[in-house]
Amino acid sequence: MAMWIRAHDEDRGLWQYFEGDDEGWVLRQVELRDDDGAPVTAASLEEVLHYQERADIATMSRYEQRYGLVAEGRLTGWEDAPRAGAIPAEEFERVWLDARRTLGAAAPPPEGRQA
Repeated sequence: MAMWIRAHDEDRGLWQYFEGDDEGWVLRQVELRDDDGAPVTAASLEEVLHYQERADIATMSRYEQRYGLVAEGRLTGWEDAPRAGAIPAEEFERVWLDARRTLGAAAPPPEGRQA
């Protein structure tokens, strides 16, 4: 079962939103700055893997500059972190869509997938 989590990274001054699969792997990730709520990351594992496997280095670099990358590893231990908790799928989706709109769609999405 998918999971949606919001956590605060005090050191970096970011709110982080994660969509994880049933094993806890990050599928999509959004990071918003504390001070103004501006998105700095809105990356999709599916898109990252697509560009890493099929595209040239320049295309992957443009994607990373625009959307960032997803966290590596599993979502573990978040339950005990201060200012972290599960959120509804609808809240994640709203944050995701807003972040993607703000960051723009300069990098083409993978085939059959809209940004």
